[in-house]
Amino acid sequence: MSSMGGNPTASPPGSDSFLDDEFPKVAAMGPCTSPSWSDLPIDVLLSILQRLELPQALAFASVCTTWRSAATANGIPRSSTPLLMSWADLVEERKEAHGGRTSPVTCNFYHLLDVDKAYSVSFPQGCFVACCGASHGWLVLVNELSNLVLYNPFTTAMIPLPPITDFACVKAVYGSGGKLDHYLFERDRVHGTNSLGTWFYQKAVLSCCPSKGGDYVVMIIHRDSDWLSFVKAGQNKWQVASTLPVSGRDRYADCTYHDGRFFAVTFHGMVEKWDLDELNGPTREIVVAARRPGRILTRHLVSTAWGDLLHVGAIFAPEYPDGVKFQIRKVDSVGCKKVLQTDLMDHAMFLGLNHSACLPTKSFPGLQPHCIYFSAPWMTETFDWLCRVSHGWGGVRTYDLKSRKFERAFPFCDQKGLISPCEVWITPNL
Repeated sequence: MSSMGGNPTASPPGSDSFLDDEFPKVAAMGPCTSPSWSDLPIDVLLSILQRLELPQALAFASVCTTWRSAATANGIPRSSTPLLMSWADLVEERKEAHGGRTSPVTCNFYHLLDVDKAYSVSFPQGCFVACCGASHGWLVLVNELSNLVLYNPFTTAMIPLPPITDFACVKAVYGSGGKLDHYLFERDRVHGTNSLGTWFYQKAVLSCCPSKGGDYVVMIIHRDSDWLSFVKAGQNKWQVASTLPVSGRDRYADCTYHDGRFFAVTFHGMVEKWDLDELNGPTREIVVAARRPGRILTRHLVSTAWGDLLHVGAIFAPEYPDGVKFQIRKVDSVGCKKVLQTDLMDHAMFLGLNHSACLPTKSFPGLQPHCIYFSAPWMTETFDWLCRVSHGWGGVRTYDLKSRKFERAFPFCDQKGLISPCEVWITPNL
């Protein structure tokens, strides 16, 4: 396993200064007085931690108070802290290999409040070609056959989802030996088995955590962001809920689960509510009608702890310091109402490829209230143009709703020349 690495300025594990400065309570305990696992010497615990990847380290921290204290001293984040997963290095490696590599070895996880620290996390062979979402601590990954799998990087649990060939626009072509050779998209466009999925899926969200034993549902935005499909736990086939007309030029921008229903929003601002439990199939209700898109870059739907559904739009605004502003509105039965930053009740938003989240900053010391933590999701063609005129806007940034300014959350994350996203926020769910 890859080592997570430690603080290069810290005293070495086992030294007196390390125990006094980083672990005063345990240092005062003295030698072990019983064979309990919690009484292992601190230098042994820290040595073990140095050899664990992040998922195992988080499990280590949940064993007992002493082990949790050791993990904290070693810089392991709290189990509920949002992390950023990046596969930008993998994208660059595949570019250099001309797409030949199909299975990543590791991805980097970054602690938002300790941006210089990276945790290496390994994935099973062949399960990670691309990522199209993170929800309830699970990743939605594209595997080497362009099929989706649910994967929990903190428990290593995996759930395969129905194949891409469920969709009428995709046909599998087999070679003479019966082995899958390639796919045909829309009858005549040839795609490799591991390349079609890298652009076919734009976003995926879950209704609840699969590991809780509930009847979860997975909803995806896919094809060219104009299809909305879903599958329920235990089912073996995708069901297409909606297809937007190509002539309308509108596309789905985001979807979320709120108050027992899925909601979706398009780039033109149409908000839909979906009931997937109807006997005659899914039913759609238009909550907010579409309108002229204007200078919209992307839209997100955010479910809050106090029961509101918020619509967040990123808008090109040259009069603002960074040329971009965010507009927040509350979605209700009569449309959308503008929301002030003070109405966010000291919460921070995490937007991007992930299932949008609104978290209380008091529970996460170091997070900025009334702030948007933004990692670039799939966007319209306008995004590519904006990147050029605003010196590479995108990647991973924070947006202060009061000062209306962007700052880089991770200086090393910048999507230069990348069309698809390569970072996602994920919160462990153990």
